[in-house]
Amino acid sequence: MPISAETVEPRAARRGVGNRGFTLVELMVVLAILALAATAVVLTIPGEERGLRSEADRLAARLAAARDVAVIEGRSVAVDFAPSGYGFARRVDGAWQPLPGRAFERRNWPSGTGFAAGDGQAVARILFDRVGTSPTPQALRLSSGDARAVIRVSATGEIGRDE
Repeated sequence: MPISAETVEPRAARRGVGNRGFTLVELMVVLAILALAATAVVLTIPGEERGLRSEADRLAARLAAARDVAVIEGRSVAVDFAPSGYGFARRVDGAWQPLPGRAFERRNWPSGTGFAAGDGQAVARILFDRVGTSPTPQALRLSSGDARAVIRVSATGEIGRDE
């Protein structure tokens, strides 16, 4: 019977340097982090619906600000819409003048965005009188691809948005 000088190493010693790897828990944590990162990237990519929704929100906010200016200044404010974009004006000494301020600069529609007034016309004007009411209530329709948004201005000057 041959005698050998080799001895069997204990199990704890064998786990040392040669047996490195990842546990299932570590792999699952890495996958969860990658999933969160991928979700963040997908949510920041602007889609047609998200772009149209933000444009509709911006328009509704600017309409409300124009109504407020009409009340504060005690003069009529108009918002003129065209297929290319929209702009703001106020009535001063019987003439319409552009409304001053960066918030009221003329804005062009983003590319691919379509506009139509409630009666299907491509040109529209909304007026706000000095008490904030609107003698020209309108439903403004914006579209981009399959996405749609409607901004409503009531006769009382209330501004609402539909999807």
